[in-house]
Amino acid sequence: MNSEREEGNHASRDVSSKASLGWLLLILGIALVLRCAFLSKESLWLDEVSSWWFASDLGRALTAERTNPPLYYTTLHFWIGWFGTSEAALRSLSILPGVLSVGLVYALAKKLFTRGIALGAALYQCLSSFQIYYSQEARTFAFLEFFLLLAGLALWSALEAGSGRQRFLYFSAYTLAGALSLYSHFITVFFLAGFGVFVLLRRRKQFIPFMVSSAVMLLLFLPWLMTLLRAASGGGQLRRHLWLKLPQSYFSFLFGDTLIPLDNQAVTHIRQTLLHSAPLLLGAVISVTVLLPFVWLAWKRWGDQLVYAMVSASVPVLLAFLVAFKVMLFDERYLIAAAPFLYITVAAAVAELLWWRREQVPGWQTRVALAAVGLYSVLLLVSLYNYFFSPRFGREQWREAVAYVESNDTGKTVIVFDPSWIRHCYDYYQKRGLPHVSVTQSSDLAQLAGYDSIWLIRSHSEGRTVQDMLAIQLRRDSYRDYPNGDGIEVSLFHPERP
Repeated sequence: MNSEREEGNHASRDVSSKASLGWLLLILGIALVLRCAFLSKESLWLDEVSSWWFASDLGRALTAERTNPPLYYTTLHFWIGWFGTSEAALRSLSILPGVLSVGLVYALAKKLFTRGIALGAALYQCLSSFQIYYSQEARTFAFLEFFLLLAGLALWSALEAGSGRQRFLYFSAYTLAGALSLYSHFITVFFLAGFGVFVLLRRRKQFIPFMVSSAVMLLLFLPWLMTLLRAASGGGQLRRHLWLKLPQSYFSFLFGDTLIPLDNQAVTHIRQTLLHSAPLLLGAVISVTVLLPFVWLAWKRWGDQLVYAMVSASVPVLLAFLVAFKVMLFDERYLIAAAPFLYITVAAAVAELLWWRREQVPGWQTRVALAAVGLYSVLLLVSLYNYFFSPRFGREQWREAVAYVESNDTGKTVIVFDPSWIRHCYDYYQKRGLPHVSVTQSSDLAQLAGYDSIWLIRSHSEGRTVQDMLAIQLRRDSYRDYPNGDGIEVSLFHPERP
């Protein structure tokens, strides 16, 4: 009787079906506008240029990178065949899954909780600068998130299905969505493990059909599985300050990468960054801390529904973090699909706060909690503003760097790239096709004989070996730094005159 009365109270507090549809359509419209805004404002950065290079040839798209399965590159290959290779065309492929993910967040949160909580979670997904960034990037992460959200929705529906036929259909959908996720990015294995942890702990009777679905999923992925296993032994990319990556990832999920600087400059001067951003960091910590008791109350009210969201938001991240001590593959962008489950948890906590406010006598506790939610909302909007309008948080400036080189060369000119594979960034933006040479040791400098101007373009390189070799035998006459992202350094050398 008490549970029926409580469900009736929830229904009376919740948004009506018609109003919910109207609000959802408005949120989806805002999401579409935000994800279409300023697509060509900034240059493609290194990884986006790599996507263009891989996708420009179908053979390369199918075999591009061992750690990145071919679904995205192959899709992009046909996409640019229809829409061209401009910055906007390349990035626009991510818009559709980015917008549809907002709808999936609503659908999942509605199944787990109420329409009101679902609208709150969808609005969070819509306005998050972290989500908008990857919905405007020519990379696979919007695909990955969409398919993993679809898998999460299908799995919960299967676990809650009322008939065997429904359960079979939902598990089939989970299998297909999971296979597509695997073909989007290798990090999917950690999310599948997270789903498995929930089923093992909370739905043990359905563990066998879950494992059958997972086995079929791996069979579908078998053509790429051995390639992935070989790549996993390669060590991954270097990540500095690994212990800070875990809290930094959740900070990015919650507030985006544009509330405080989190790029290469910030990491290089991490102490100064933390001190300069202390007020914003303090506000973020306070607002999240005040919400934690309401997460507890939401768990007491909803039980497994909230556990499902919290396990999906935490277990994949923690597993990837632990593996990173052996094979370095941890990065918040890889784990983007954990963020929507976190938004759902936050929306449930805020709803709990609002219900608590109605049921309790208003006091200082209520005012503090509401102020914390207000502060939280302001920080999200500040991050959103910085994403679109603050040059401090921009992508790498390859368009500007290449234009600078090609507008200032004189005489017979050659370009040296350090490392050599950043040449594709020049190739995408070049208009003059200046010659280039590879320099890895002193003997290679003989290739520079006869040139009047030697440009050195450096990016994504920790060492300065090539620059030092050039400085020994040549005279550096100019230097320009483009600091956004991982930064680009452009130096002009001339032969020493007797």
